Amino acid sequence: MKIFEFNNNVIDRVVSELDRSDDYIRIAVFQIHNQQIFNVLERKLNEGVRVEIFTLPYDSINDDVRDEVTAMFQSIEENGATLHFCKWNVGDPERTNTAVGRWYSYHGKFIVTDKSAIALSANFTQTDEFDAIIIFENESDKIEEYNNKFDELIELFIRDNSGYNGIIRRKIIEAEDNPSLFKLPNIIETETHRNHWIQHYPSTICPKDIQIENKLYIIPFDCRGRDFFMSIISEASEFVYISAESFTDPEFSSFLIKIRLKGIDIKILSGATSMDFQDRMNNMLRELLSQDIGIRTIDNLHAKLVITDKFVVVSSINLNNISLGFHKTKRYWRENTESIAVCNNPEILKMAKTQYLEIYNDCLDIEDKLAEKIENYVGKMFTSKFDISSKKEVKTLFARLILKKELEVKKFVFEMGKITSRLIRVFNTRTVDKSAFLSALVLYYLSERKHDFNDLNDKLAILDTEINLNELLEGLIDNNLIERVDDFYKIRLESLFG
Repeated sequence: MKIFEFNNNVIDRVVSELDRSDDYIRIAVFQIHNQQIFNVLERKLNEGVRVEIFTLPYDSINDDVRDEVTAMFQSIEENGATLHFCKWNVGDPERTNTAVGRWYSYHGKFIVTDKSAIALSANFTQTDEFDAIIIFENESDKIEEYNNKFDELIELFIRDNSGYNGIIRRKIIEAEDNPSLFKLPNIIETETHRNHWIQHYPSTICPKDIQIENKLYIIPFDCRGRDFFMSIISEASEFVYISAESFTDPEFSSFLIKIRLKGIDIKILSGATSMDFQDRMNNMLRELLSQDIGIRTIDNLHAKLVITDKFVVVSSINLNNISLGFHKTKRYWRENTESIAVCNNPEILKMAKTQYLEIYNDCLDIEDKLAEKIENYVGKMFTSKFDISSKKEVKTLFARLILKKELEVKKFVFEMGKITSRLIRVFNTRTVDKSAFLSALVLYYLSERKHDFNDLNDKLAILDTEINLNELLEGLIDNNLIERVDDFYKIRLESLFG
């Protein structure tokens, strides 16, 4: 039996599944802080169930709960649990404010017991967060698959290999013997990280093109997260629904806009703040909104989820650079260790779509959040420039108006880009020159309504008084892109977009 849930009760569901186990429990997860999880593990250990956990070292735990959580780990270890702490890291902590000296690259999340295989986006913290989970109950092939993936993690990062934890170092050296790949960053000084640091991976050990299957992937060793997500989304023919705690990657945003231009319905649930890239994120969200991509937000959103008309993907990947992965150079790839679970079961697809839309429709439109950020600017503008105060409702209304105008500008830019790209194909060229750009601008105005010569001339005159409008119009007529009816020019949409 297969189960999908997208809600803020995922940990309760996990506890129920762990309670069903009779033989063993194996958990690979970024963090475990939750008392319920430790309680059920204690109980199962007392019943003779084997417990094995793959997670991060204690110094990755937030200071305010570290002593408490460490004590709970030590308690289950004393009762027989096997703990594997993944000390390996990848990347450059100087690139972000979130490193704070405790940096580890494992971020994946999955569980396997003798009764079920579980893919999820949740960390086991004390916060009730919106998360996603797929459970394969009593499916022996899935249980075997997830056990094999757990074994792979132990082999990669834990089991002793010539004095180092795991085979990851040897795997990299076999691909490229370059000692600088293991250089410890200047900002990291703790002994824990020595001999556990990778600047980036040789691209050859991070496959780019793979076949999408119904299985669990360990990223980037089974595939690269960015390329995998783009492949999944590119195969959609009707809709793409995304949930991401963090969405700050401009390249992925541009990719989604290209997919939207194909007519695919795209909806995004995302957090509205970023510790490191707020300005970039605000601009990116505006671009997405300008292309009629729906974006909403909700407090305590943590789910990393992609739903299309063909696949459901539950993962640990946030839509940021280090989670999706990126090229440092053509020879090197940098990415956290993540998990991606894929399912194309029709019942799960239907269930996932329904649950996503129920949550999405109840969430706050991201435009309201973006407008809130403009209100402070409005108040300061009235005060500093005109020496007047303004009421809250005025700031709110003015901020919404400003945002609408900003979106109109971005929409105009994209419409011009779309028309220009179609036009130069008609002209059989790859370069946009002045004539092509002005012709595209004429087509843009005509796409709104029909114009006579004087209307068009007045609109183009603000750019260049030397424009030969007659020549532009004749060229567009010759290419069957516009037609003249009496004194007016009309666009032939079927010729440009057909």
